[in-house]
Amino acid sequence: MAADGTVQQEGLQLAAAVLQSRWAEPFDMWSAVRRAWSGVRDQGGGTQAARTAAMRAAEAVWGGVRVRDVTALPEPALVTGTGFASPAQWADAEFQHRWQQYVLDWCDKLEEALGAATGEGGDGWQLVSGWPLTRKQDAELAYLAQYEQHGPTVPFGGRRGGYGVEPDHAVVLAVPRFAARHAADHTRDDRQRIILGPELVAGTAEPDELDVLALLRGAYPYLPADAEGDGPGARPTAMVTTARAVRRAAQLGRQAAYSGPDSMEVYNDLVVGKYSWVPDDAHPGPAAAEMEHLPVHWLKDWMLCLDVECGMRDETVLHRLYGTVTSYEPGTRQVGFSPAGGHPAISVPVHRIVALSGDRQRRSAGQVPAHEPYEE
Repeated sequence: MAADGTVQQEGLQLAAAVLQSRWAEPFDMWSAVRRAWSGVRDQGGGTQAARTAAMRAAEAVWGGVRVRDVTALPEPALVTGTGFASPAQWADAEFQHRWQQYVLDWCDKLEEALGAATGEGGDGWQLVSGWPLTRKQDAELAYLAQYEQHGPTVPFGGRRGGYGVEPDHAVVLAVPRFAARHAADHTRDDRQRIILGPELVAGTAEPDELDVLALLRGAYPYLPADAEGDGPGARPTAMVTTARAVRRAAQLGRQAAYSGPDSMEVYNDLVVGKYSWVPDDAHPGPAAAEMEHLPVHWLKDWMLCLDVECGMRDETVLHRLYGTVTSYEPGTRQVGFSPAGGHPAISVPVHRIVALSGDRQRRSAGQVPAHEPYEE
């Protein structure tokens, strides 16, 4: 509807008639009508309730105002000039009639457009990042919160809040086709905010779980479900052991120079990226002892990179995750890892980890991405 130039032109003509000075900003009546109407319809309100809300929004600004420029009023006139004490009185009556008719006409057109959009049938689903939709620029998309979420909420880095960086998230929603298109169009210039998935097959109530997980991995590559499917006593895959061997070989000389596994030199080099902790292929081993001796409670003060095997066992890939290490449990062989952006810690089993290290160039939350491909 907003793409129709008529709606803005007519609203601006009415605004010009009551503008208090040539330097004042004209009131955007179309935006007020659209917001009020959408607010009711998005929450499940009916046609009449939405029309009443739009009328009240317009009346709050233009109810009872006086016309200052008669020549700005649209032509032809809709109110006859008889029965008024003065031209000014007629102009005020013409303006009041005009803006009320404007609201009713465009509410009717919005209802027609909504009926055409929702009558297409078929549902789609999509990955929505930047969740929940609470930012000012997300006002147009806030109605998406009413649709069903599928799968978990996953980390999506951080966003600037009133007191620094706060966690950002991504979810998968099943939405009507028109809502999927609208969300994609609205975020066209904000890459990766909305990613559309395939349409749901007619007659099915739920999207396929594997397809949902595939969409979620587009936002964050490691999901708790990945390791849950490995089973008890799972061992590292050939991909992980090969990558570990390469990392060990690259630092043999440096490791021999340390005075012991509990040396502060190990800790200092680890957090700045000069040294990598590589887990044992068979547990327990020297790497497990080394991690037990390291002051893990100090690691949470540093932005580190955790190289992890992501995905289900049949089709895994290596990825680098950025965040902080919060704990290490030698008994369960689990590393507590808080993804970049201040997210709650997730548990990553050691058999999925290739290495833990710092980043030599990027060491703060504002410098690192949430994740990136593994390129060692």
